Amino acid sequence: MKKFFYIGLIILVVILAVVFILFQVLKKPVEWTPENSLFPVSAPAIKDLRDAGSLIQAIDQSLRYFEKVEQKEQPPGILFSFGEEKISLEQMKESLLDFKAKLNEYGLTEELFRYVKQNYRFYRSAARRVLFTGYFEADLRGSLAPSEVYRYPLYRKPDDLYRVNLSRFSFFQNHKGLPRILRGRLSQDRTIVPYYSREEIDYQQKLEGQGLEIAWIDNPLDVFFLHIQGSGIIQLDTGETLRVNYADSNGHPYRAIGRLLIQQNILSYENMSMQRIRDYLEKHPEKIQDVFCYNPSYVFFRVMDEGPLGSLEVPVTPFRSIATDRYLFPKGALCYIETYLPVFNEEKQVEKWKPYCGFVLNQDTGGAIRTPGRVDLFTGYGEKSRLIAGHMKEQGNLYFLIKNGPTSYPQ
Repeated sequence: MKKFFYIGLIILVVILAVVFILFQVLKKPVEWTPENSLFPVSAPAIKDLRDAGSLIQAIDQSLRYFEKVEQKEQPPGILFSFGEEKISLEQMKESLLDFKAKLNEYGLTEELFRYVKQNYRFYRSAARRVLFTGYFEADLRGSLAPSEVYRYPLYRKPDDLYRVNLSRFSFFQNHKGLPRILRGRLSQDRTIVPYYSREEIDYQQKLEGQGLEIAWIDNPLDVFFLHIQGSGIIQLDTGETLRVNYADSNGHPYRAIGRLLIQQNILSYENMSMQRIRDYLEKHPEKIQDVFCYNPSYVFFRVMDEGPLGSLEVPVTPFRSIATDRYLFPKGALCYIETYLPVFNEEKQVEKWKPYCGFVLNQDTGGAIRTPGRVDLFTGYGEKSRLIAGHMKEQGNLYFLIKNGPTSYPQ
């Protein structure tokens, strides 16, 4: 009996040890940093069924961003974090130039995929789960003058909105959890106070009469969702169009109104989509103010000739650009994603979900895109793009790629 007792005891100790090790590996770090947000892994199976032209276009935009970084007065030897490994700006450029050269030579073929797996290092997001959502370039109807039809303003960045870069202060490194940037305004006693919230701007008219209006829109729902998407094209009543893009925010934390509707048992997580939120608010206009003000974050816009621009100040490419946490992942880097996209029937209802994978570039960020467990895929402009983005909330995998060893390649 003692023999079986000791065997059982040993088995129990082994099980407890395995459970402890798994818990240590899988538990969320105390604080996400660039060093612990990515870790090296073997290359996954690679597939990409989209066109090579859009991928080359996105690569060129990242190269354009790197050129801008190079031209600015940056600290010497600026580095990009791939987990614990630091990559130089020159290596980032050379990696994309190599990938582009091989893409032009092989196309999106098995030969390219083999080359990438043999010559590139892969780093995977350290998050236990990576949630993929989508965003798109919105379509709105507006006017350059207010009227009974066009009553809801889009504001440019106010002159009294100030940014305080806390990371430049000596105390910043000693206090975990502080935001790098604070936004606010000067009070009458010349102290920085929080900038106006959504409720103060939209329902207490704190910015009215300052000449900040870019245009007036005919639908408050379109304005609110434009704040979330960050870019849009306004079809003016004159027949002209106006492209607007994110300029800045009021600095208040982003709070998802979908979460509020779930908490109130109005919608369920399984059936949550932008379309369902819109449908509910259109049927219950008396709820709009309370729901909108749940999210105090507010976005200011600018008029652009090209776009839509991501946070790197270069245009993003449909299904080739992603938004991630700007503080954790290397900007402009080549990535590979695995997730699912919705397939719709004739009634524009989700019929099924199909696997989706391919190469993308890390070229944007967003107020709700925080931690290594969040990715936003840009789906483009138009009804189909809006439908896909509005329904996406699928799990998947995120990888970052960098070429082995520095070499030079023709541009």
